[in-house]
Amino acid sequence: MWLQSGSYVWLPSNAGSVRLDISTTRDTLAEALASEVSRFACATYESLLDALPSEEGDRALSWSLVRYYYATFYAGHALLRLSGSSVTMLSPQTVSKLNKVGGQYLGMSPPLVSGLHLIQVDHNDPSKVELTKIGGGPGGSHEEMWKLFLDLVSSIEDQLILTQGQSPEAFAAVQILTELRQQLCKQGKNNGAWLSTVRNNLNYRHEYGVWYPYGVTNKFAANVSNRMSRWKPGHANGYEIGRSHDDLECFVDTCNVMARLLTCALDDLAKRAQKAKGSFVDRKPFKLLRLRKLCV
Repeated sequence: MWLQSGSYVWLPSNAGSVRLDISTTRDTLAEALASEVSRFACATYESLLDALPSEEGDRALSWSLVRYYYATFYAGHALLRLSGSSVTMLSPQTVSKLNKVGGQYLGMSPPLVSGLHLIQVDHNDPSKVELTKIGGGPGGSHEEMWKLFLDLVSSIEDQLILTQGQSPEAFAAVQILTELRQQLCKQGKNNGAWLSTVRNNLNYRHEYGVWYPYGVTNKFAANVSNRMSRWKPGHANGYEIGRSHDDLECFVDTCNVMARLLTCALDDLAKRAQKAKGSFVDRKPFKLLRLRKLCV
């Protein structure tokens, strides 16, 4: 992990957080984030590809939908890292080493404790990174991730409105992001973790009639199965969201939009590389798609 091997300077920080100057090791952090983006993106695509029901209309949708959730969870992690934020578990060993080294710089041991942390690049000064302890709530790491992802969606909406004005493209993007944010907060989940609630209902309470004995019709199952293919690049309805009142249909549509946002972000990143065909995007996640006969 770059925190253990990287070269950086410890900076004074507010209580409950640690700030680092990574001016001399920015490439190391960029490589670490790229590696994690690639890992989570590959997990997203592999889970989506494996989630498709074996037969259209198959009412045994339970595990397909659980896989669909995890694909979306991985996509959220990848998108956060693309924005310069990482939800990372720091082990007791890592924290012990950091506190020891940090104490030598600061004259006193930093307040780091093991557990879930937000590692965030300062957007105003990319040479600075802040580590903040998060978690401790009943929802665990999943709800923490969704809370941070919800904040990311809101900030992107604000930036689009601020920088792109009322252009048709910006207006369409804001509409999709606003609907995504609303779907993530369905049924009072103001921390953005509604998808996690559906996953829990599926996985632990066996709700929605997709476990045997099935409570859904063949027609409904076929519709859900059809929706589950919309995440694929180029599908005409990939950004359809907010048009259904059924929980499972809303769940699938929201997952589709998350996957499409990840694919678009990766495609944009690949095009910015000096050699698009040599970028980590082309060599890892997009290669996986090509192996499964899908092209971006």
